[in-house]
Amino acid sequence: MVFFSRDWKTPGVLTAIMLSVCTGVSNAQNQTNDYAVPKELPKFDVSIGVSSEEFEKLIGFSTQEKTQVVTEHIPKNTSKQDTRATAQPPPSSDLSSASNISNTLINPSPVVANGGADDIRVLNGNWTPWWQESCSNPMLTTDPTKARAFDLEQLIWLSMEHSPRVQSILITPKIQATDIDIAKGEFDRRRIAKTNYKDTSDPVGNTLTTGGPTRLNEQFWENSIGIRDRNTLGGKTELSQLIIARDNNSLFFKPNNQADTKLSLNYTQPLLRGSGRYYNTSSIRLAGLKTRESIAEANQGLQNHAWDVISAYWELVLQRYLMEQSKQGQERLRQIKLQLQNRQGLDLVQTQLSRANAAIYNQKAQIVKFEKVILALQESLRRLVNAPQLEASSCYEIIPLTLPTTEKLIVPLQEELLSALEHRGDLVAVQERIEQAMVQKSLAVSELRKQLDFEMESYVKGLRGNNEVGEALVNQLDTGRPSLGAGITYQNPVGNRGAKANLRSRESEIRKLRFDYSDALKKAYADIQTSILNAEGTYEMTLAAIESTLSTRDEVNGHKAHFEDFMGDNPSPSNVLNDLLDAEIRLINAENAWATRQIEHMLALMKIKYESGLLMTVTVEPVN
Repeated sequence: MVFFSRDWKTPGVLTAIMLSVCTGVSNAQNQTNDYAVPKELPKFDVSIGVSSEEFEKLIGFSTQEKTQVVTEHIPKNTSKQDTRATAQPPPSSDLSSASNISNTLINPSPVVANGGADDIRVLNGNWTPWWQESCSNPMLTTDPTKARAFDLEQLIWLSMEHSPRVQSILITPKIQATDIDIAKGEFDRRRIAKTNYKDTSDPVGNTLTTGGPTRLNEQFWENSIGIRDRNTLGGKTELSQLIIARDNNSLFFKPNNQADTKLSLNYTQPLLRGSGRYYNTSSIRLAGLKTRESIAEANQGLQNHAWDVISAYWELVLQRYLMEQSKQGQERLRQIKLQLQNRQGLDLVQTQLSRANAAIYNQKAQIVKFEKVILALQESLRRLVNAPQLEASSCYEIIPLTLPTTEKLIVPLQEELLSALEHRGDLVAVQERIEQAMVQKSLAVSELRKQLDFEMESYVKGLRGNNEVGEALVNQLDTGRPSLGAGITYQNPVGNRGAKANLRSRESEIRKLRFDYSDALKKAYADIQTSILNAEGTYEMTLAAIESTLSTRDEVNGHKAHFEDFMGDNPSPSNVLNDLLDAEIRLINAENAWATRQIEHMLALMKIKYESGLLMTVTVEPVN
């Protein structure tokens, strides 16, 4: 280190100016406006367990922009609201949704067209299957107070407010966000204080030490207070006041009971390695990027939670439909069995009656199975939503209000991909990790530079006897001359292998993350493309199932008409009933397929939004 010093032979008033300059430097270095904080750093404030405006702001959920929280394509129930529903949906939601079938026909008349797919598409908007109306009533309990109806949007809203899983997901970014303040805390001004007392008795080997006494007995009490500060350019400042009270038995110690004071200012500024606002505020930037990565991961967690709620909901709808279809099918089979029994002694074959019994008992077994599955799905929904409105003690049966549709939605692939780039958790997380790696690479490049530090020290001292500390403090300001020293420290590791290896590591990490991002992009594209194709396929399969059901219904009606036509050519009514039995079993299966394909179509539409990252999101507000 090269160091220069000199004494300033200036009036005592200059010492007071130096003191004010020291204070001004410390204050200036404590300003935080110079932080190189990216404007996009997230400001994440979480209010857990409440449904207040703060909670809505947290999740990006407002009465004007609710599409940021729940799916854009949750079909809304357009039929009359069930008065048993106690949970209220969010007000004035502007969610876009598929239009529902509005006309309910318990016994719709046969299609008076050619029965092709085009006719079904036209009639699709006006037909509601009979089981949708039937399933809007309690099926598991005869006590209407134990049944409550909810639509899908209500359940998602309630889960956002009550689910421990959701609240755990939301609090994770808040924990990570504290690292931003921790990083900013590195620039907080630090107050320092120190005191140290010593009472020594040492043998003397040189008479010049004490002037006679064989032992040096000394009392030493050192006290210091001050301020340490670090600025965003890497400079370090320390302003301190030292007060020493000292006394010993040396004959040369004059004056006795000395009060020694020293006011000093030290400043160190890196000129190469470790210098610059970008380098010194990088910890703040990295903490902000990690917080955004945490938010992206939280978004993915919310997507998974929303998907679990949606899947359980639509599976519950499907099982209720299947159960109602089995009940109605069982009743129709019983009517056929009764008609077959009336043919005993005429042309009835016993195997026909046995087939009817077997079909009836098969539907009975299906009903039992569906009931148990429904109860299990309700428990799954209770766990996912965790709302008091769904507790089994007050809500034994959950009645879904949102009805499935068979609407073909035109989903632009490019728009979904753009949404995925902005909202899909795995993509955004990799983007943030790449940003972090870029910052760390910049730091590694800075570490390659040589170390060159500028150091400066200035101080004033005072001295008085008889422990007159006050006089010594005044003396340091109005007597004597301020002292000044300055120097430069240079250091450069031979080969600098550590810094070079660190840079290679960061460059390799960036390449790896770019490959990861490319793979994630391809996966997102494939997932979205697959989900769109699946939605198109389930739409066509639903239309085919509807056509099959209507054709089978026509067949059933034809057999009924044939049986009731006593004046026609009907040599064996029991054979007609047997054919009717076969047709009824096929009709039950066709209705099952219709309901199954329709629910699969609804899940396929939801899957598109899931793959795009739009089912549920947390918004981030930029820091000014």
